[in-house]
Amino acid sequence: MELSKAMVSQVERGVRKLPMAASLPQAALTLAQQATTAEPTSEAPDIAALREHQRACQHRAEQMALELSRMPERATWARRRLAALPTLTAVLAPGKATPPSWLNEFAEEARTELVRSGSTAQALLQARQAAFAAEAAELVRLLAAYEAGPPAKGTAGKATLSAS
Repeated sequence: MELSKAMVSQVERGVRKLPMAASLPQAALTLAQQATTAEPTSEAPDIAALREHQRACQHRAEQMALELSRMPERATWARRRLAALPTLTAVLAPGKATPPSWLNEFAEEARTELVRSGSTAQALLQARQAAFAAEAAELVRLLAAYEAGPPAKGTAGKATLSAS
């Protein structure tokens, strides 16, 4: 049975009672909710999925660490190019002469590399790498706790594991 908005409003305000056809499913739902335990047991975690995610996080953290180790050298290369730019400009375009077009590309490549590998990019990648490493470590800890045995009866698995 479908109830109109007006009828629902009237039932909620106590103006009228819920029709019998609509009240039976509501009564069954109420009984079912009252018959269940207050704290249903948690489902078992998917250990294989947790392991797979842990490996993926660890792999990504290792990739980021490798990338991070290469960034200082690339940033130094870009900084050296930018540092050489005034000298090159003075030699190639003395006075108010127009510098060669490749000099702009030379400078733009260095600026682009600094955005990709400079101090800010290194800090951001270091933060992401630390986050992946921390997630992988936490998954190792959770897996060890799950493999050691199920959580204590009557407590949620997450609460028990995060307390250890």
